[in-house]
Amino acid sequence: MGRVIQIEVPEEISERDIKIALAVQLYKDGKLTLKQASDLADLCIEDFMKVLSEKKVSIINLDKEELKKELKNADSF
Repeated sequence: MGRVIQIEVPEEISERDIKIALAVQLYKDGKLTLKQASDLADLCIEDFMKVLSEKKVSIINLDKEELKKELKNADSF
């Protein structure tokens, strides 16, 4: 279970937009997995992936070491 945080934002910014923006940023920063971020944004994974694409955020969120491992594993096929 997560925790509840209250913040005050301008009236013209919807709760949905705030959740999506926060989820995108936390995913981009590697703080959340794709599933965690899509849950935070209240979107299915496919719709969250579309949002990431629209915002030019890579769906593949690997650091250099993870990418090296993945490429090494791919070479073994």
